[in-house]
Amino acid sequence: MKVNGKRVVSRLEEIYQCGKKDDGTYTRMAFSAEDVKGRELFASWAKKLNMTCRMDEAGNLIAHMDGQDNSLPAILMGSHLDTVPDGGKYDGVLGCVGGLEVCETFREEGYVPKHPIEVIVFTDEEGFRFGKGLTGSSAICGQDPDISDSELDIYGEARGSVMQSYGITSADALKAARDPSSVHCFIELHVEQGARLYKTDTPVGVVSSIAGVNRYDITVTGEANHAGSTAMADRKDALVAAAGFINRIPEVTTEYGNEFTVATVGTIKVTPHSVNVIPGTCTFSLEIRDQDAELMSLIEQKLRETLGDICSKYGVSYTFVPTSFHEPAPMSEWVKDNVEQAVKELGIDYSVIPSGAFHDSLIMTSVFPTGMIFVPSEKGISHSRYEYTKDADIENGCNVLLQTVINVDNMTSSC
Repeated sequence: MKVNGKRVVSRLEEIYQCGKKDDGTYTRMAFSAEDVKGRELFASWAKKLNMTCRMDEAGNLIAHMDGQDNSLPAILMGSHLDTVPDGGKYDGVLGCVGGLEVCETFREEGYVPKHPIEVIVFTDEEGFRFGKGLTGSSAICGQDPDISDSELDIYGEARGSVMQSYGITSADALKAARDPSSVHCFIELHVEQGARLYKTDTPVGVVSSIAGVNRYDITVTGEANHAGSTAMADRKDALVAAAGFINRIPEVTTEYGNEFTVATVGTIKVTPHSVNVIPGTCTFSLEIRDQDAELMSLIEQKLRETLGDICSKYGVSYTFVPTSFHEPAPMSEWVKDNVEQAVKELGIDYSVIPSGAFHDSLIMTSVFPTGMIFVPSEKGISHSRYEYTKDADIENGCNVLLQTVINVDNMTSSC
């Protein structure tokens, strides 16, 4: 039993066109007209397979296919259709279209699974519109998505007004919470969004875990003074000290971390922000990601020590304030084993790798047995119109998803 790879690729292209904007970019921002159009197209494909489609209270679109015994817990697949600004055609969408292809292949082959099957299009995974994502998966897991009708998006529109495109309200989102006993497992097919598979020419990645993330706001405080009349020896330049620390981050992370440990400064600002004034303060973000919470804490400790030494050298002070923390999310061992078994059965080369990026699976692991399948991103490019995954890799990924679903459907014992 094999999927129709050409059909998958064609549907990816059709969904992509739903994000086409007048300025030549491709964006399906959550709750936008383009997003709604993409969801309607997805639902139309599901309905042609005689699958039922419903939207839950958090806006998750759920396509359902009956099994032989609908009292059994459902096997879930899916991902998201919303994109970042001018995003690509694979991120998220592959998991939705791939899940639907599994169901269509079953229909064509006359295979009726024991368990019911559901393909979920999660709500607002990317989160760029309101500055917070994973909305739909959080609600399904019974976790407060921290949304309100009054909060404003980047365009100044209220969430309550924006969510009317789905016919939902913030207050009802948690009603989407799913009983854990109703779910056998969740499997997400996704492009890697990194270059590990591409660099090693490996067709499939079996995901071991999703990285945890520590985020901090750091402020270095020196002394603002005249840039022309203050001698170099008399300066307490906050930006110079901050730059010295930022320059050391790769070195410290490499020394104490592993090949998957990353640390990033993504934002930075100075005050007074004037061309002729020595910066009195420099505030910047710091993010640390790894699969091991203890290692993340070690990196934080070493970076704090480094910052302290540098600030002492330049006669400035600093604050180092944690702002958020997400625990590393290992995949369920038995689901991961079934994915790995599927790849072996298909005779496809693979490697077991972690995910540095967030996915809906990050949240789903907290409640449901979860597994992920990666396929390569050409040159590691993603969140871009230039992201590309070869047709053959897409077909491989969908076939692994298909075989994994068959495997978990035919398990003789519960896990």
